[in-house]
Amino acid sequence: MSIKLTKSEIADGYDEIAEVLAMSPKFYRLCASLIAPKISPGATVLDIGCGQGWQLAEIRKLRPDAKLHGMDISPKLVSLARAHVPDGDFQTGDADNLNYDDAQFDVVLMTEVLEHLSDPVLALTQLKRVLKPSGWLLMTVPNRDWMRYDWYLSNRKAYQPVDDKWYRVNEVQKYLKEAGFDICRITGAENFYFGGGVLRLLEKMALCLWPRLQRKMKRALYLSQKP
Repeated sequence: MSIKLTKSEIADGYDEIAEVLAMSPKFYRLCASLIAPKISPGATVLDIGCGQGWQLAEIRKLRPDAKLHGMDISPKLVSLARAHVPDGDFQTGDADNLNYDDAQFDVVLMTEVLEHLSDPVLALTQLKRVLKPSGWLLMTVPNRDWMRYDWYLSNRKAYQPVDDKWYRVNEVQKYLKEAGFDICRITGAENFYFGGGVLRLLEKMALCLWPRLQRKMKRALYLSQKP
């Protein structure tokens, strides 16, 4: 499912849900744990589509001396991020035209943003531009290869005013390579099934036995590096 919206409509949509909708704390902790080993002392970190700032808040816990920056298209979300990460540097902006210097950051994060952009390669090229040589990118995208994607489409409720496009893993790999990134790791997040119990236990066992099932989970996470 994909609905073409203007950037102004996307910003207005997220302003509407700024205080009520976010990814789970578990998701932010997972992303922080993946990128933290790449954040050296005093490193500069940029979160594109920073939302309420919860991702940077998790990174602050693991890397207290990192210099944190955030950008979002929604002014309301930027205001909330400033409140949640008082020592961060935040601005309202556009992922397609970043208002940052070349080679300014050691690490860039972009979680759940690519699906709202009309030109993925353009945005990724901008991320590469603001990264230092050998800098790291952690990006997450709703996964079209998710085993329950068709169920999702038939059961999705209109709780969010901004719809999105779900990408297959091979599509995102292609975009990253076209933008000039080296892909170092692809993993998954969120359950095949919702809830816990026996199904969740079986899922964990399956992921241990067949690691490629990570690419069938609801979110795909890509850890990449600028050459």
